[in-house]
Amino acid sequence: MFHQYAETAPLRRVIVGRYKGYRAHPAYEEIVNEEQKKGLPTEAELQPEFSAFRKALEAEGVEVLVPDYVGKFVYDQLTPRDIGMVIGKRFLACNMARASRRYEVAGVFPHILQEEGPEPNILLPPNPDMLMEGGDLLLDKGVLFVGISQRTNEAGLSYLQRAFGEEFEVLPVHCKALAEGENVLHLDCTFNPVGRRHCLIYPDGFRDIPTFIRDQYEWIPVDKKEQAVLATNVLSVNEETVISRKHPACQRVNEAMRAAGLRVIEVPFDAAPRTGGSFRCCSLPLERGQNG
Repeated sequence: MFHQYAETAPLRRVIVGRYKGYRAHPAYEEIVNEEQKKGLPTEAELQPEFSAFRKALEAEGVEVLVPDYVGKFVYDQLTPRDIGMVIGKRFLACNMARASRRYEVAGVFPHILQEEGPEPNILLPPNPDMLMEGGDLLLDKGVLFVGISQRTNEAGLSYLQRAFGEEFEVLPVHCKALAEGENVLHLDCTFNPVGRRHCLIYPDGFRDIPTFIRDQYEWIPVDKKEQAVLATNVLSVNEETVISRKHPACQRVNEAMRAAGLRVIEVPFDAAPRTGGSFRCCSLPLERGQNG
């Protein structure tokens, strides 16, 4: 059954990105963010890193699933986070901003359609102009944070407020339009709850920082260089454990999380971030337990 009420609740089942078939048909490629202009990885580079990611999750008792292959017209299935999100006990299929990503959800539907639960437990936004992507959506402390960004708009926010406003506070978070080449594509590239009370945060990535984020979290600030290597984009396994990138520019942030009492599992992950996403982007949780 779909179940997710907190970003740091114990992870039970998750879909991770599919590296097999990545860029197999270059004619269908679409450059969708600034990071990709610097050069794209190969399947051979992705394979050992996604295998290590999966091994780290399974060692923590997490069931790991992989999307089915959609077809050559979807060249990139590395970052399933953006295509949907479990909110409470329902699955939201997101309206993607980029044409090449609009069919990715077909790869996860075999895992989604078998889920039991209250009906309707799969939500499909009725208007294609209601844009939203999972990287802009975070659920924590009874709040659904919605990043208003390059990929999620006010129409998407309005839909989310109608769909989930009775169960959660739906809080808009306006991301700043940054300079050319900066990689703050989604909210989770500038803000990510970790542990019981902390968050990773890149303050310059916001137009305005909501009072809730100022009052309810102890900040672990991330600077421009650390944000550029996606140091905020960790995946919480539970309140005590995160999976983070093993990279020199992430080391200070990893040590700061350890100083805050977290166990940090460092995994080499250099290929996928060249497409614009790290561990949170490359994972789509279907089930999290209750926090203690």
